[in-house]
Amino acid sequence: LDYIRQHLTVHQGKGKGYAMATPEELDFVTSFAMETGIILDPVYTGKALYHFATHVLTSAKEFQNSNILFWHTGGTLGMFDKADELLPILRQMAPP
Repeated sequence: LDYIRQHLTVHQGKGKGYAMATPEELDFVTSFAMETGIILDPVYTGKALYHFATHVLTSAKEFQNSNILFWHTGGTLGMFDKADELLPILRQMAPP
């Protein structure tokens, strides 16, 4: 247990709370999917990565020479509940 505490840092990434996504979070998961082909759900994984990436970008020195592991936990079913909010974003990003 001491080894884990010494080598693991957990960052808060829940945003507004369970299943309450901001426009910035939804834009991030959509852009991330379009640019990488990796789908992040907007309920758990997408919000967590959005907030972690924001933290890394604003605190870059904290992460210099560090190894980072982001664990994608799935959560694809979270996409269905947010379909109405994601569709307009996808339509804006899609090529004509």
